[in-house]
Amino acid sequence: MAGPDEVGEHMRQETRAGTESAPAPDDGKVAAAVSTWIQVVFGGLGVAIAIVALVIAYYAWVRPHAPAGEGGDQVTTTTGAAGPVSGQAAPGEGNVSGQAAPGEKPGEKNERATPLTELTPTAGGSSVQARSGDLIMPCASGESDDRQRTVEYDILGRYAALRAGLSVSKARDDETSLQIKIFADGRQIANHVVTRKAPATVNAPIAGRQKLRIQWTCQFPDGEAELRAPALAR
Repeated sequence: MAGPDEVGEHMRQETRAGTESAPAPDDGKVAAAVSTWIQVVFGGLGVAIAIVALVIAYYAWVRPHAPAGEGGDQVTTTTGAAGPVSGQAAPGEGNVSGQAAPGEKPGEKNERATPLTELTPTAGGSSVQARSGDLIMPCASGESDDRQRTVEYDILGRYAALRAGLSVSKARDDETSLQIKIFADGRQIANHVVTRKAPATVNAPIAGRQKLRIQWTCQFPDGEAELRAPALAR
C-alpha cells in the first residue's frame, strides 16, 4: 500500500499530463474574431453618427432658408392707410366722382376754373347773394324803375367760358318762368328761359372779353333764380 507522498506525486503527474495534452488556442483566429467584432461595433456607430450629423445640418441650414409656404415662416407686412377709400375726393383733388359738377362739362375736370363768386361785382353787387358757391338772384320788385336786375364783372380777357347750372329756386308755381341773359362786352352770348321743372345749363363763350353782365327778368317779384356753381373756365 502506497504512502501519502506517493499518492500526491501521482496526482501531480496526472495533472501535468492533462495540461500538456490539451491543444493551445490559435492566436490568429482569436485576433481575427476580435477585429471583426470591433469593426461591426464601431462601423455601426459611425453610420449612426453620420445620420445624426445630417439631421443637424438639415435643421441648421435647410429649414431657415426654405421659402414661405415650404416649411419656412411666413412674414405678414402691414402698411399704412392709402388715402381716401370712400369714393370721395380729398380736399384739393378735384372732381373724381365721374359726374360733372354744376358748371362743368361732362367728363371734364374743373381744376383750372375760377368760381364766379370769388370775383367782386363792379356793378349790381347788391342785387345778388353768394351762397355756398352758388349765385342767388332775387327777382326785381316789378316797379317801373325795377323791372329787371343785372350784375357785372370785370373778366379782363382771362377766361374762355362761363359754365353754370341755371334753375329757379323760388317761384309761385312750377310753370312760372324766369329769363336770364348773359352779355360779354355788351354782346348777348346766352339767353335762357327756365322754370322749376325745366332747368338749364350755361356754357357761354367769353374768350378775350373784358366785361361780363348777367341779366334776369321775372314774371312776379317773389321769384328767385340761381346760378349753380358758376365757374370761369380758362
